[in-house]
This record gives sequence, structure tokens and C-alpha cells, in this order.
Amino acid sequence: MSSSTTSASAAPRILAVIQARSGSKGIPDKNIHPILGHPLMAYSIRAGLDSRLVDTVVVSTDSARYAAIARRYGALTPFLRPAELSGDLVPSAPSLRFAVLETEKFLGIVFDYVVELPCVSPLRDGRDIDGALEKLIATGADSVISMVDTGEKHPIRLKRIVDDQIVDFTREYPEPAIGSRRQDLKPPSFIRNGAIYAMTRRVIVEEGSRHGADSRPFIMEPERSINIDERLDFTLAECLLRHGFGNNRPVPVEESTVERVITGGRPVVLVTTPVHFLPEIRQELTDFADVIFAHGASRAEVMRLLPEVDGWICSPCPTYTIDAALLACAQGRLRILATPSTGANHIDLAWCAQHDVAISRLKDSDFVHTIFASSEFTWALIMATVRKLPLAVERVKQGYWRDVEDELRAVEFQGRTLGIIGFGRIGGNVARYAQPFGMRVVAHDPFKTITAPGVTQRATHSEVLAVADIVLIAVHLDASTAGMVDASWFAAMKPGAVFINVSRGEIIDESALLAHLESGHLAAAGLDVITDEFLSDKRRHPLIRYAAAHDHLVITPHIAGLTRDSELKAARYALAAVRDHLPWNSRQGDPRLGGEGDLPPSCKFAAGRGAP
Repeated sequence: MSSSTTSASAAPRILAVIQARSGSKGIPDKNIHPILGHPLMAYSIRAGLDSRLVDTVVVSTDSARYAAIARRYGALTPFLRPAELSGDLVPSAPSLRFAVLETEKFLGIVFDYVVELPCVSPLRDGRDIDGALEKLIATGADSVISMVDTGEKHPIRLKRIVDDQIVDFTREYPEPAIGSRRQDLKPPSFIRNGAIYAMTRRVIVEEGSRHGADSRPFIMEPERSINIDERLDFTLAECLLRHGFGNNRPVPVEESTVERVITGGRPVVLVTTPVHFLPEIRQELTDFADVIFAHGASRAEVMRLLPEVDGWICSPCPTYTIDAALLACAQGRLRILATPSTGANHIDLAWCAQHDVAISRLKDSDFVHTIFASSEFTWALIMATVRKLPLAVERVKQGYWRDVEDELRAVEFQGRTLGIIGFGRIGGNVARYAQPFGMRVVAHDPFKTITAPGVTQRATHSEVLAVADIVLIAVHLDASTAGMVDASWFAAMKPGAVFINVSRGEIIDESALLAHLESGHLAAAGLDVITDEFLSDKRRHPLIRYAAAHDHLVITPHIAGLTRDSELKAARYALAAVRDHLPWNSRQGDPRLGGEGDLPPSCKFAAGRGAP
């Protein structure tokens, strides 16, 4: 492959370079200044990684600290930029050329195209990069540079101050004496937005230029053209990102490593649930089995690991479904799949039953009643939604205080009625939490007789909906409950009722929920779950789009059970199930393992399909 051309059968090699020197004076450490919890440079790294055309993303920096941050977000840092190329007055082209040559030397390849992605453009995304590169390749130009329409800042409206007088900046575009309207701002004018500089390798390496003789524009929308230069730009960028603009979602990648603790001769357990914060669980696992720790591993990585695995403790909320295609990779070796959760809609249970893979989950076990995180969070979500706590916090951040009290006025819990659909662990606990607040509690559960003190059982859900000021859905997802809460349910609720769902998003008709929120029939809703939780870009989800623009829908990211205490208990239960089910246990004479007597009674695992 030549340095500037590619054969017809080979895709061009494209290098993305992010220059992130550490010596910013206007805003100290600007390139790692946090936006929504992630350093500024991470947004450009994410955009480069999301590009379909970019092969390699490199961060060029003079700082070992910056380099470590860049690697954490998925970029290569094969060199540190020398001091003579890192000063305030050094132009971008020489340091970019250095980065290209050093990267090629490190990788042992020669690139065809280079695209510089300045750190200062956090809302530019992978699609923008691909659009600019596609134009560069298709036109055969030397470079393609991103631009944005100046809009109101047209040359007609640009002025100079001369002797304290306002005069036109340019004679070519004078402003009429009567002023100018937006439609008078012709022809359109454009300015570089500092987001993308795409070029051939020849232009940057041989000519030392980022543009060359044939330079073409790539026009971007204003909302993706924020250029971080002043502190106000950070505020604007954060506001746009917070409200759903932009597609960059930086994610640290350092945890997605595969760690093998293998001694040989023992069953092999794959662990994709996070246990890095539970050293006691790690120790207990490695005491009885050979373990592959792979939290954060991709679906493809898991598929490669499964053929060597006897047991699997999976994540309760993976980014992929554990379906037939994935499970088939186990090639008949997998004997048990344990999820440290009550629900199992992320697992193909039918496939597991057909292929003699035992399932362990917390549902219907006695042990689940020792876990309170989800119940406590549910009560917190009820309180936050009714008392408008998220909105109140947001208004304080915006500088408001009691001057918005009409917007924040809520109601007391005393004397209100809580209606619970599904009186299992969470429903029962929340009923107990509500009573000290002076609430009446009514509940419906067709599968049990409710004897809890202070709770009135109703024969039908309609009887609950008719009287409840707050409706809580706390049922398991199965064929009978999928889509259960439909438009008729919402219509049957009291005007001004508050709706809470902590079960699964698939239990409710979300379009009907939105319709009743928009009409005002429901005062508010609080959700910890949505449908399509495996959707990569949650901001496209109708409920999340609505919540971004309306304050009476509170959504949390499926974190009801997210406490160290609950995760420790759930992990220990899953571990006990795997330990009891795999070939080596005390009954088979392995002296390294304790018997069932070492486990609390609530941890006993009943072998068999789908138990417990």
C-alpha cells in the first residue's frame, strides 16, 4: 500500500488523532475538564471509536496523566509529545505530523488518510466524522474541514468601533440604514467549527499542511458545533448533552478485561457480574473453582469463552441478551447459569430447559426476603416523584430558591392511599414503609391471600386503581403480565394519581402511559425500568425523550437493587447455587470444598430446571 493511495480491493487505512496537550492557560486542564462526569477529551475519543471508517484512534499528549486517561477511554497513546511541540505557540500541523509518523512507526503501517479531532468539540460524533471522510475519499480532495453557518453573525452584521462610532466591518457587505432581517443575510457565510480536519496523508506528512490546495467543506448543524473555548462553552455543551443532544457517550473501558484464575482440575466458572468491589466473593469463588472474571466483556468475548465453562454467574443487566445463539457456543458443557437477580428476562429460559442447563435466580426463594435494596429504592422513588425532588434539585442548580415554590408545591402522604399490584417481597415491604407515613394501603394479588397488618386486599386490580392516589406495579414479567398495564388501566386510575413501576418495562403499555401524562390525567410517574433496555442509545426511547422535556416523569436507570449489601447477598446466593450444582462438591469427596452444612438454609439450591 502506498502512502496516499489504496488498491481497489482494500479499504483505506484511516488514523484519527486527538491532540490534548496539558498546558492550557485560559481554562487549566481544559482537555480533561469534566462534562457530565467524563473528561472533555473522552467525547472526541468516543466519536472516533464510533466512526465506521476510522481504524485507529490516537491521543497525542505531553502528559503521562492525560495519556492514562485517554487509554482508560479506549484510545492508543504510543508516545508522549516532546516539549518543543507542546507549547502555546506551536501550530497544530507540526504536532499532528509528528503524531502521524510516530503512530505509523509504532504500528508498522502507513495510513492513507488522517482526521484530526480536536478535543474542543464534544458534540461532534462518529456520523459527522464518517460524512467528512466519505466526502474526502469520493472527491479526491486534499482535505475536508467541518464548517457551520454563521447565522446571525453574518458579515453584514459584523461591525468595527472607530472613534466610538459603529461602522460596517466590510464594504462588500454593508448593512442597510434601516437594519437587516435574517432573510437579508445573503449569501450564507460559514466559519470553521473546530470539529473535523480530514486530510490525505500526503498533505500533512509531505506538505506539512492540514488543508492543501483543494480543501472542501463539510457542513455541520449548529447544535453539534459547540467549540469549547471559554467556561461558558462548557455550560452550553453540558446543557445540550444533558437534554439529549449529541450521540457521544464516553465509557471507560478498563474494566472490560478478562482475568483468569486457573489452577487446573477444577470446574470452570465464568463470572460476568461485577465483583471487583466484593473481594470476599472473589476469594470464595477461587477457593472452590477455576474462575474467569470477565465483567464488561462483550457478547463476542463471552461467545469465545463459553466452550470452556461449566458454570456461569452472569450480570443481572447485561448489554446483550443471553439467547440461544450465544448459549449454543457452550457446546453442551455449560451445566448451570446463575443470575444474581429476581428477574431473568435477559436469559432464554426455554433454551436452557431444553438443553439441561439449570437456572438459579432469586425469584421464589426464601433468601430473596433478606434483600431490601429494591424495596427501599421503590419507596425512595415514590417519595421523590410525589415530592418533586429531582425538579427541586435541578432548580437549585439553576439558581432558583423559594421563588419557584408554586412549581414545587406537592402533597402530603398522610391520609393518601397507596395501591399495590403484586404483593410479593417489594410490595409487602413498601406497604410496611407506607404505614408510618399515615397512608392507607390496598393491594391486589390473585395468587395469594394477603394477611399483612394494615393492608386491605382487593379482589380485582380495578378496585385498587379506583381508590389509589399512588399506584405501584410490583409483579414479575411473564407471558401473563406482559403488556398487562394498558390504556384501560391508566384510564381507571384516579385523576391526578401517581404511577410507579419497578418491575419490568414490558409490563406496561408505554404509549398509553405517555398519553395519560400528556393529558394531565396522571400527575406524575416514576420508573426504574423501560422497554428495550438493550437499546444502545437510550435517548431515542420515547419515555426518555419525554422525560428530557417534562418534569413530571422521573426515570432512573434500573438501579433499585444497586447497593453493595444487596449485590453481596445476591452474589453469594448465585455462588452457592453454582457450587452446589457443579461436579465437585463435598459429597464427591473434594476436601477443598465444604458441604451444604456450611451454607445458610436460605442458600440451598434445588437442582433442576429453572430452580429456585
